[in-house]
Amino acid sequence: MGKILLMGDKYTASLFRMVGTEAQVVEDPFNLQKEIDNAKKRGDVDLILITRDLYEPVKEKLETVISNQTKPLITVIPSPFSESKPMDVRRMILRALGFG
Repeated sequence: MGKILLMGDKYTASLFRMVGTEAQVVEDPFNLQKEIDNAKKRGDVDLILITRDLYEPVKEKLETVISNQTKPLITVIPSPFSESKPMDVRRMILRALGFG
C-alpha cells in the first residue's frame, strides 16, 4: 500500500505528521512542480495532497499536470489559511479508479 504525502505550509505539515502522514514543507509555490516531480520518481507515493494556498499562485501552470496525473493521484486540500470549498468526493473516487 502506497504512502500519502502532504505538500504545504509548516503548520499543516505538522498536523499531518501528528497523525502519521508524511509531510513536506514547501515555502515557495514556484518550487511545487519540482517537488511533485521528485515525489513521482519515488514510486512509493500513491496520493499527494497539496494545500490550496500553495497551489493557487501556480494554478495555471499545474492544472493540466494535476488533472492528467493518475499515479500518484494529486489533489488540492484547504489549509488553515485558505478559504475552504466543498470537495467533490465522488469525483475524486472516480478519478482514483480511472473513470474521471
